[in-house]
Amino acid sequence: MKTAPAILLLCLAIVFIQDWKFRKIHVILPLLIFAISFFMIAVEKYDLLEIVLFNTGFFLTTLSILTIYMSVKSKGFLNPFQHYFGLGDLLFYVAIAPLFLLKNYILFFVLSLLFAIILQFALKKFIKEETVPLAGFSALFLCIVILKDSFLVFQKITLL
Repeated sequence: MKTAPAILLLCLAIVFIQDWKFRKIHVILPLLIFAISFFMIAVEKYDLLEIVLFNTGFFLTTLSILTIYMSVKSKGFLNPFQHYFGLGDLLFYVAIAPLFLLKNYILFFVLSLLFAIILQFALKKFIKEETVPLAGFSALFLCIVILKDSFLVFQKITLL
């Protein structure tokens, strides 16, 4: 494995540890993840700006629909960052946008949410907080996906 993917995996491991322990991630981590991802994919044959814009657009559309749904349900505006979603989660999902084509980003997004739900229920005895470390669990899932893509030759999900 080359240096850049190893640094990316290290950053993802730190996101997992920080989010698990503190329910916060340092803002530099998503910036590093984005920069490393962008650097690794930029040399390929893809229009990276288009990929990032489409993936970020999908994520922000999903977050907006979730906000509208929650606000209608509670009969008043509900800020998703105060009740359901952390700023670190937002930054994380935007930071990984360069790693996927849109259909694979959507697949990763859905599977990472399922992975987080399953882990939350499986580790319920060990988790004292009521909140889910979504960015951390998603980072752990991304580590698994990157390792799978690096060592197994079938059905790559990432652009690495």
